[in-house]
Amino acid sequence: MDIVENMNVLWFIGSLAFLAGILCGAFVYHILSGSKTRNGKLETQLDELQQEFKEYQQQVGDHFTTSAHLVNKMTDTYRDIHEHLATGAESLCKDEDVKNRLNDSLLGSNALISGKVHKRRSERTPPLEQPKDYAPKNNPEEQGALSEDYGIKTEPEKEVDLEK
Repeated sequence: MDIVENMNVLWFIGSLAFLAGILCGAFVYHILSGSKTRNGKLETQLDELQQEFKEYQQQVGDHFTTSAHLVNKMTDTYRDIHEHLATGAESLCKDEDVKNRLNDSLLGSNALISGKVHKRRSERTPPLEQPKDYAPKNNPEEQGALSEDYGIKTEPEKEVDLEK
């Protein structure tokens, strides 16, 4: 009977090993398939975010296109209003000084609209000078602020009689 008992034990151990293998395989499959579903979820989320970003870019492009169109329309309307006022003022005003001022302002407005602003010479601002990190000298022979001896006052040297 020893052989029969050994055979039963072998069958029992083999069955347990087979079941353990099936359980381990199912566990590994579950872990691997779980990461695939997680990757799938991340891919769908990424696709959704990319689609939202494309829609946002489209909205921004549409916004700036509409803004540019409205600004151009406003510029044209401004030009029309200004020309109407200048024409009306020229036909209604009889004073030459007023007509000259109106012509100057009309020329200035046309230049402003075209983007080429030409100021009269009297209205031009002088070019700005870069700020200096030192005080400039008033006289070229003065000692400058960057000199090592700047601000040090010395007393006249007295002759010492060493022979005493």
